[in-house]
Amino acid sequence: MAVSKAHIKASNKYNKENYKKIQANVKPDDYSLIDDYCKNNKISKAKFIVDACKYYIENHSE
Repeated sequence: MAVSKAHIKASNKYNKENYKKIQANVKPDDYSLIDDYCKNNKISKAKFIVDACKYYIENHSE
């Protein structure tokens, strides 16, 4: 089923109001490591990155 222009517009508006983007350039080997882990554990790369950052922050506080 095709997605309507109104649905796309509403989704874009929601995403703009509720999410922020993080971009990173990573070496192919690092990307493969992350991608394989996420596929094997059935999690999104976004969830992996957020969880990894939270873990780092919680365990490396000064």
